[in-house]
Amino acid sequence: MAHRITLRQVADHAGVSVTTVSNVIRGWPHIAVATRARVQQAIDTLGYVPHPIAQGLRTGRTQVIALIVPDLTKPHFAAMVSIIESIAREQGYSILIYNSQDDAASENHCIHEAIQRWVDGLIIVQAAGAHDTNTALASLSVPVVALDRVPQGFDGASCQIDNLNVARLAMEHLHTLGHQRIAHLAGPVGAQPAQERRAGYLNWLRDHGLDYQAVAECAGEWGSDSGYSAMLHVLDHFPAPSAVFASNDVMAIGALHALYERGFSVPQDVSVIGVDNIELCRHLHPPLTTIAQPMHTLAQIGIDMLLQLINSSTLAVPHRVLPPELVIRESTAPPRAD
Repeated sequence: MAHRITLRQVADHAGVSVTTVSNVIRGWPHIAVATRARVQQAIDTLGYVPHPIAQGLRTGRTQVIALIVPDLTKPHFAAMVSIIESIAREQGYSILIYNSQDDAASENHCIHEAIQRWVDGLIIVQAAGAHDTNTALASLSVPVVALDRVPQGFDGASCQIDNLNVARLAMEHLHTLGHQRIAHLAGPVGAQPAQERRAGYLNWLRDHGLDYQAVAECAGEWGSDSGYSAMLHVLDHFPAPSAVFASNDVMAIGALHALYERGFSVPQDVSVIGVDNIELCRHLHPPLTTIAQPMHTLAQIGIDMLLQLINSSTLAVPHRVLPPELVIRESTAPPRAD
């Protein structure tokens, strides 16, 4: 096995000190052009590659960021990870990705493990029901950005979607079509976006004087099985709705399955709208109307915030709330005339 080339060997080859070689590698400006060229030639000739741990000890930076998400199997978070990783790489950072499995204890373990890896900063999407996240983050000595789900009481940098507006857009679209009996399939009880979308749904019904409040909360997660079970619960315990607002697209897909099994046509009998605008929405039958989240913007702002905190410790705007957008497809239509 070939031995790693050392700074000392580069310095000897170039006829300079180890400190000079180190300063060239770090981009120190006050070095003569000829000296810089001689050191660079020695680096190229010997094939020197800086050791990341040694560099971290010298500079106090590892060029590594930790990203903790609740569930890598969900399209929403998979897209987020892909975008953040791509942007970070362009900025010279590597990403350590942790999957908390939407579990509070696992999330706490991920936080502590990430810090032990000497990361320069942390982006976290809170696990559902993780009530102590803010306590775990408060003691950290590295910059933190909360993304998508912001822990209660967290006063650090954050960026999230306007989930109350998500519910408003969905409900206004259905109501404009003429729907009065609109059911809501809510996400996990402890998940911030689910709680806010549920609150937005109930607030909208109250503000518009509608008394049909059919809410089915999924037992554990945001998956299609939860949407399927929640849809069956609504059909079994409430008068049949003319429209359904699902808390995310994957739950909406489960709802479509349940409606099909019970003999309902979409959108002729029941309109269905989801949230997220995942790629699969366009390929369903019928294509799913949804509330799109600006995922690329959310991820871009999150990583930009963290890099600014790493480099300067201050943010002009530490808290961002992004607007959603209605995407109309074929799963929503005016209700069938009685």
